[in-house]
Amino acid sequence: MPVHSDGLLRRLQTDVIAIEAVALAGGPDLARPVPTCPEWTVADLLAHLGQVEDWVRRMLRNREYAEERPPDPDPIRAVADFIDGIAGYLTAMRAITPAEPCWTFGPPPQLAGFWIRRQAHEHAVHRVDLESAFGTRPAFEPEFAADGVDEFLTLFHPAHRGEPVLLKAADTDGGWLLGEGEPAAVVTADATTLYLGLWKRLDLLTDSQITGDRGVAERALRP
Repeated sequence: MPVHSDGLLRRLQTDVIAIEAVALAGGPDLARPVPTCPEWTVADLLAHLGQVEDWVRRMLRNREYAEERPPDPDPIRAVADFIDGIAGYLTAMRAITPAEPCWTFGPPPQLAGFWIRRQAHEHAVHRVDLESAFGTRPAFEPEFAADGVDEFLTLFHPAHRGEPVLLKAADTDGGWLLGEGEPAAVVTADATTLYLGLWKRLDLLTDSQITGDRGVAERALRP
């Protein structure tokens, strides 16, 4: 079952504040490479988040699609733009009425609450990226991580046409069947490992227990 919007908003605010602290510190840390996003520095990551937050804030203003604006090509100014936009972004997110109609890129119904969930997971995964530059990783509650697995499979995983694979969260009652029928393989891990593995922030096939046909699991998770 998806996490309630209030819980997602709390998680979003926690992650935004943690990310903002790195941005405010500035200095040489902004030039650190981000291991989970090899082409980015910390400044690039913050610029991306500023771009996303600006896009979502403008869409929520009219509940209609808005074009994304590219970040400032100067990394220092882009980071400053990210910092300047945080207060307005969080205000816009807190003002969402989840059942209100709004453009989204998700399946129907098109409701504003989509953006609470999407932005909570956008920032959670990018906080993982940010902390990877410092050799740390944030902790996620199992229910939140399981919600992230569900969101990823709903929005970003293509329809599975191979043999069925079951993903099982060892620390929740979550289970997700890829495909139809009796699973040929079962991939079991804690919810956070499933979550970050699907987002390619770790190697799910290495960090999970696989029973059944390993080749089927590999084909499903490395399409």
